[in-house]
Amino acid sequence: SLLPEDTASASVFYPEVSVYGISLQGRAAGGILSLEAGYYESRQDRNGTDPVIPNSRTKFLLGYQRQLRKDFTAGVQYYCERMHRYSAYERNVSAGLPVQKRLYQLVTLRLTRFFMHRNLRLSVFSFYSPSYGDYMLNPEVKYNLTDDVWAAVGGNLFGGGYSWSRFGQMDRDDNIYLQIRYEF
Repeated sequence: SLLPEDTASASVFYPEVSVYGISLQGRAAGGILSLEAGYYESRQDRNGTDPVIPNSRTKFLLGYQRQLRKDFTAGVQYYCERMHRYSAYERNVSAGLPVQKRLYQLVTLRLTRFFMHRNLRLSVFSFYSPSYGDYMLNPEVKYNLTDDVWAAVGGNLFGGGYSWSRFGQMDRDDNIYLQIRYEF
């Protein structure tokens, strides 16, 4: 968080938080089901009235991954984050700042397909937030040149939402990358 010092400067600080959670994973419906939940307790502002300190939140992640056929897997995740003491947050949010939603949601999809005895991998990893309508797409092609050397080319495409949303703020930051790695 940023703590204003005067009208021209601010300092970074990390508010005290206690975290309680649970994580479960197991086989289900021919795939792997994952469940995580956590409560992030804002110890320095339990009432949610300090606009500088994030309110307490409950976070939840549900994931499922399955091999749809030989060398092709799909994974999907649903993430949500619910802000506590939301009415106090709304009353105290600083003027000019965007108002966060009480419930933030994010959905991910990963598709991976292997070819040529698993030496060639095509994949796409995507994020979409129904809360703000923003997204990120990460397509990638990876090829194992030898047992020790591989190369990949991919991209990161951002968009949608608002100029301050998680992926919308990077709308002009689309990029393409090339990676070559030697592993020993």
